[in-house]
Amino acid sequence: MSAKSPARQSRRAAASRRRVVDSDDDMEMDMGDDVSQGNASETAHEDEQEEAEYTPAPARSRRHTKSAMSDTPATPQTASRTRHDHVADGSVMEEATSPTKPKRRSAKTARTVRKNRISTSVASETEASILPTSQQSASPTSQRLKHAAPLSDITETAVNDQTPRAQIRPPSSQVQKVDINTTTLEKPMDIVVLCAEKNTRVQHVEKEKNALEDKKDKALAFIRDENELATKQSALYQIYTNECTDNVTVTQEAVQQLQQQLDEELEKHKGNQEDIKRLQKQHNTTSKEYERMSESTQSILKEMAKLDKDTVKHAEKKKFLANKAKKLAKTAEDSRFGISGANTQATQAEDDINRNAQSIAELETEMHREEAQLTQIRESLKGKTQGISDEIAAKQKTLEPWKAKVNEKQSSISVAKSELEILRERGNAGANAVQDIENKIASFYETREAKVVEYKECKRERKAVEGSVQEAQAEVDHLVSQEPALRSKLSGARQKADEARASLAATQTQGNVLTGLMRLKESGRIDGFHGRLGNLGAIDARFDVAISTACPSLDNLVVDSVEVGQQCIEYLRKNDLGRANFILLDRLPQRDLSVIQTPENVPRLYDLVKSKHDRYRPAFYSVLQNTLVAKDLEQANRIAYGAKRWRVVTLDGQLIDKSGTMSGGGTRVAKGAMSSKVVADVTKDQVVKLEVDRDTLEETFGQFQQRMQQLEARLRQLQDRVPELETQAQKLRLEVESLDRNIADAEKRVEELKSESQPSQSDNKRVAELEKTIRTLEKETEKLQSETAGIEEEIRSLQDKIMEVGGVQLRTQKAKVDGLKEQIDHRMEEMSNAEINKAKADKQKSKHEKAFNEAQSELEKVTADAEKVEDDIKEQTKNTAGFRKEAEEAQEALESKKEELEALKTELDTQTTILNETRGIEIEMRNKLEENQKIMAENQKRLRYWQEKLTKLIFQNIGDDGEELEPLPMAQYTKDELEDMSKDELKASIALLEESTSQAVELSVLAEYRRRVSEHSSRMSDLNEALTGRDSAKKRLDDLRRMRLEGFMEGFSTISMRLKEMYQMITMGGNAELELVDSLDPFSEGILFSVMPPKKSWKNISNLSGGEKTLSSLALVFALHHYKPTPLYVMDEIDAALDFRNVSIVASYIKERTKNAQFIVISLRNNMFELAARLVGVYKVNHMTKSVTIENKDYIQAAAA
Repeated sequence: MSAKSPARQSRRAAASRRRVVDSDDDMEMDMGDDVSQGNASETAHEDEQEEAEYTPAPARSRRHTKSAMSDTPATPQTASRTRHDHVADGSVMEEATSPTKPKRRSAKTARTVRKNRISTSVASETEASILPTSQQSASPTSQRLKHAAPLSDITETAVNDQTPRAQIRPPSSQVQKVDINTTTLEKPMDIVVLCAEKNTRVQHVEKEKNALEDKKDKALAFIRDENELATKQSALYQIYTNECTDNVTVTQEAVQQLQQQLDEELEKHKGNQEDIKRLQKQHNTTSKEYERMSESTQSILKEMAKLDKDTVKHAEKKKFLANKAKKLAKTAEDSRFGISGANTQATQAEDDINRNAQSIAELETEMHREEAQLTQIRESLKGKTQGISDEIAAKQKTLEPWKAKVNEKQSSISVAKSELEILRERGNAGANAVQDIENKIASFYETREAKVVEYKECKRERKAVEGSVQEAQAEVDHLVSQEPALRSKLSGARQKADEARASLAATQTQGNVLTGLMRLKESGRIDGFHGRLGNLGAIDARFDVAISTACPSLDNLVVDSVEVGQQCIEYLRKNDLGRANFILLDRLPQRDLSVIQTPENVPRLYDLVKSKHDRYRPAFYSVLQNTLVAKDLEQANRIAYGAKRWRVVTLDGQLIDKSGTMSGGGTRVAKGAMSSKVVADVTKDQVVKLEVDRDTLEETFGQFQQRMQQLEARLRQLQDRVPELETQAQKLRLEVESLDRNIADAEKRVEELKSESQPSQSDNKRVAELEKTIRTLEKETEKLQSETAGIEEEIRSLQDKIMEVGGVQLRTQKAKVDGLKEQIDHRMEEMSNAEINKAKADKQKSKHEKAFNEAQSELEKVTADAEKVEDDIKEQTKNTAGFRKEAEEAQEALESKKEELEALKTELDTQTTILNETRGIEIEMRNKLEENQKIMAENQKRLRYWQEKLTKLIFQNIGDDGEELEPLPMAQYTKDELEDMSKDELKASIALLEESTSQAVELSVLAEYRRRVSEHSSRMSDLNEALTGRDSAKKRLDDLRRMRLEGFMEGFSTISMRLKEMYQMITMGGNAELELVDSLDPFSEGILFSVMPPKKSWKNISNLSGGEKTLSSLALVFALHHYKPTPLYVMDEIDAALDFRNVSIVASYIKERTKNAQFIVISLRNNMFELAARLVGVYKVNHMTKSVTIENKDYIQAAAA
């Protein structure tokens, strides 16, 4: 398929280039009418079809079969399977598989072939037949109504069959017709003549009506002038009436409002006097209560101070007792440890005594043994040393009494020294204790001096702090008094700077236009330019969205006059700055800008604007008018759609116009068109200066606030420091008192210790005696030792001699004995020292036990005192808490009473000021009330006069066609409409209208004109009905054409598909197709029948052989039969050009089709007629035609079987 597509496309292109339209073959039928001439004609034509019989078989091969069918939008089948296009010469382009391309024929040949093309003649019944048709020409001439569409546009094509070549006839002489679902369509009726006649009548009546137009127009113009005069007079009188009504309303409202305000002021004045008396009374009562509460609070505070002082005393006493208890506990603990140490020492001494006694006994035993051995040695040497020994014994005997005396003296000395040492230690212990206490007393004095100095410093600091508190409080009060003025100044500077910046920004947002004009104004080159309208006034911030939405004209520029505006425009044009709208102050009309009465008393947007100058108020009114401001959309709807229409805008930017249209709102609303403060036009330098001033003030105010915060913080610190210093002074004073008591107690203890440690006379006497005894004994001992020294020296000399005699053994034994004696002496000395230590330990134990008992007794006393002090502190704390709570409540109540007193004072002053102001307002209101009452009476009189003149005016109600209608009431204008009118212009118009209506005009022509208009309307109605019928017929025709096209294309698709199936079945592999020559108009160019025999390329049916043409024609006939079966077929020698195989296939198919149709086949081939149920033989006898009918029993039996 892909290989064939380019070939098909080339064939289509060639066909589109070669297609020739023969004007002789196509004829158009339409209908028209010329309305201006008023004539119409109608023609009709009928399509006739001639039946043509098939020619003999020899001529059949030269015939060309053609078909024409309607054009519909290409179906997928026809679009995807098109393999050839129709060309001018009637040939068929072969598909891409063909080895050669068909040559392009000449135009003459193309025209000749085109005349031989078989086309479909579309009759009035829209039947399509695949038959050769005779030439039928029709030249319908019809006329159309002007500007109307044709009733029909049917094209017929008749082709002369002058050279009937290659035509394929059905196998009978009857005409074979194919009805493709279009027999139900009918031709619509033509009504052009009727429309033309009615149009002529309308034109005739219209001509007569037009002849009266001039007279009718003059009469109507006169009546219109009279009505215009009455309208102008009514408008002028309504202006006067409205002015008087507004004045009456305004003055009446003003009178009522002034009277109400006056009554309110009088009532308020009366209430103010009562309030002042009541407030004065309350102020006096509150003041007395405040003084009483202040005295009570001061009393409670004094009592609190006293309790705090007692609390400090108890705390110091508790601290002193705790320290004393700690010291006594330490003393007791030391004594306890001392007793334990004394017991340990005594036990150790006793152990030493027992151990030394045992050791002495052992040593003495050993010494006796060694002495015995020494005696034996000496005995052995007795012969040698007897003399020396005797001499030594004699001398030792002489020495023994002296030695006994020396030992006695030494023993006495030791005892005396021990006793003396004990007595001396007793005295030294008391002196040490006294020294320790005296050191403590010195420390107490030193601490006391430091505390006294600290106390004095604390008192001095407290006095200085109290002075600083007063100074800081005075400075803070001074700053507090300055803060409102400074804050107000800063707020004003901020506001000026912000508004100047906003004004400059608003000016800059206008673009180059406003910037350039402002620069021109600042340079002095233009005078009378005031700037943007929105910058010339101010409105409260909550109405910003409302005025920005309701008045976009706030961006207009305000100038004094037309000349100034022209100068501005010329400047803008010259500098190419853009476009701008200007408001001319000198051209604005004079209006009553007083307050008006509004529904529900909602404010008027104009009244909310604060104009920079009164001269700008008309400009604001010109753009705002009487636009009202509502709270929400619900209120806006009530006001806008009331008895009188109002233009209303809500606070959130929803706008309702008088016409009822609603706009605005949404997520993004307009705002910022007008500032909340009236600001002057500013320049960038001015804004910078204002911002510098603002920044300077902000810096100054920041320093001021920082200074105030520092002072307040310092004041709080100083105020907190005063009680701290007072408490610290009390503590220091109590500590000094405690130190004085400690010093007194220590000095008393020193005296006691001195008295206790002072040795008694007996001790002193005993010490003296012992010292004397010791000295005496030592002298006696020395004397005895000196007296025995010579004997001992002699003994040692003799012993040395013995030793020399006894040798080493004697010396060794003698050394052992001497060593044992020395050990015994050493043990004796240790035992003596142990006995002394035991005695001393016993004395220390007694001393520590006494000190322990005394410390325990004193500790119990101190503990009892501390518990008592603790109880006192708890009791006092409980009392202090109650007093403190009472004091706090008293202070809070006093502060609340002070605030109440200040509030009463402020309210009293306010009421007094209001009362004074009210008295002045009362006088002013009375004067205004009398003035408004006079104005109201004068306007009421004028109102009655203008209302009477207004009721005399009449408005004539005449239609444009002169018809006299019911009189209409005079137009009633709204207040806004009347305000837009000019009284001077109305007066001038009234004068001109009075002059124009002074001449009479014939008014009877209006009746005649109304009759002609009525007749014209009737004739026009008939014409419109006829035209409506024509249009309906045209629509019916279009529907029929559409139905014909749809029905045809449905049948064409079915037949084309069945043709393909039939041809494939008959040829067993071939293919065939039906294609539209012109898919846009299938009824104009007909149908192409293309065939592709088995194993061959696509060809036109005219280029096929006889047998191929026969098979193709039979496939088409069978496809038509499948689409719409025909009960009877007559086929004349359709198998003449077929071989036996194809004959058998065709015969078998015909045999199957006999189920719903009857086939009469003329054939000479046995493959064909042997399958027939009945055979009719035709033969000639005697030049006469005869026939015979034979039943095919074999076929019948086979069919029955």
